[in-house]
Formats: sequence, structure tokens, C-alpha cells
Amino acid sequence: MILRTQSFPSIHLPNPFTQTDMVRFFGRIKNNWLPYFIQAADVTGLPLALLVAKAAVESGGNQKTTNTSYVGLMQVGKMTVAACLDYLQGTMYADGKKWAAPAAIIAKAIPIIQQSFPAFGKGGKVQPDAAFALAKSATAKGAEFNVLMGSLYLQFHCQHPKFIDGDVVRLDKIMSAYNTGPNHSFYKIPVADTDSLVNMIHQSRLSVSKKRETSRHILKFCGQGGAFDLLFNNKYRLV
Repeated sequence: MILRTQSFPSIHLPNPFTQTDMVRFFGRIKNNWLPYFIQAADVTGLPLALLVAKAAVESGGNQKTTNTSYVGLMQVGKMTVAACLDYLQGTMYADGKKWAAPAAIIAKAIPIIQQSFPAFGKGGKVQPDAAFALAKSATAKGAEFNVLMGSLYLQFHCQHPKFIDGDVVRLDKIMSAYNTGPNHSFYKIPVADTDSLVNMIHQSRLSVSKKRETSRHILKFCGQGGAFDLLFNNKYRLV
């Protein structure tokens, strides 16, 4: 089956960020980090626009962070980084089964990681603390690794059946899941559109504050003037 993504904006409400904000975020990525996003797009096969949109909303294109749990351009956590490394080694567990990255992704990703962790992919393990330390470091290698880990995590979700409705990869669900965590059972329920997803979030057992936060998070990607609207519709050109 040939999968397709949604058209954006996919909900008729505005992005809480202003267009000035978005242009500043995109410019920061374009001027400082774009080669790492181009590389990650080549490794994962995901659209460059998707990866840049994720970083723009999550970090504003700022590699440094004051958050001790989620760090860097893609705002990845220690468990996320560890899961992505397991994904490349075929030992990642999610939703009761083992997952392995496609061979083409493994072949491209491992040499990049071996620049920092030479034993990886050769039977050697990378300690989670060491991997997380690199992901949050204010270095070029740290930025490269952070972008690659976040992109691998996105790629995993983009091919997970619960984020595919019919032949459509539901980027709105995936962005929502980044905010709430991906393990809620309601993500397995097909939805007709982003409005329906937001309604489902509001009817869920999430806290009132988390419902509000997640709804705003979805709009930052999927709303009018959102990151997907600007990038997928070439209203802002990265290259």
C-alpha cells in the first residue's frame, strides 16, 4: 500500500505561535542546523519539512534547553534515545512486540552513530546515560545525534499501524502522541479528521491541563499558519 500524509491545515483554528515566531524558529534551524535535518531525512526517508516542523515547535530551533528530561532540538528523552538505539538493533519493544528498523535505515544510521560510539552495531552497547549526554550536549555532534534520534522516533511512529488510518499517515495523531505519550488506547481509534482527534482528546481521561496543552500542541503543527501549513505548502522555503 502507498501511504500518504494529510493535507494541512487540517483543522480550521490558528497556530498559537505567530507567523513571526515561526519564521524565527525556521530561520534558526535553516541557518545553524539544516545539514543535520537533511541527513536525517535521507536516513529515515521522512520529509525534510516534517523533521524541521518537529524541531521548530518543540525547541524553536534552540539546541540548548533548561528542561532536564527532554533535551535539544527535537526534545528527546533518555528513554526515547535508548528506544531508538534498540530500534536500530532490532531489540525495541512497544505495544507488546519487538520492532526493528528497516535495513536501509540501519545501514545509513549506524555509521553516523559509530562516529561517537565506535562499538555500536558491532556487538557493543551504548549506555543510556552516555547516549543522553550526547543528545543534550551543546556541540555539533550533539545536535547531529539529537536530530537523528528524534527523526528515528518519528519514523517508527509513521509506520506504526495505530497511526495509520486507511492509507493516511496521521501526523496529527503522531504530534499529539509526542505530547501525551504514545501508549494511550485512544490512538488506536480511527478518526475522520483533526477536529475529531481534538474532540477525542477532550473526551479522554487525560487531566484538564493536559487536554488543553495537547490541543494547543496539535494546532502548532496542524492549524492555520502551523508548522505543517507553512512548510508542506511551501509558504516558507527551507532550501
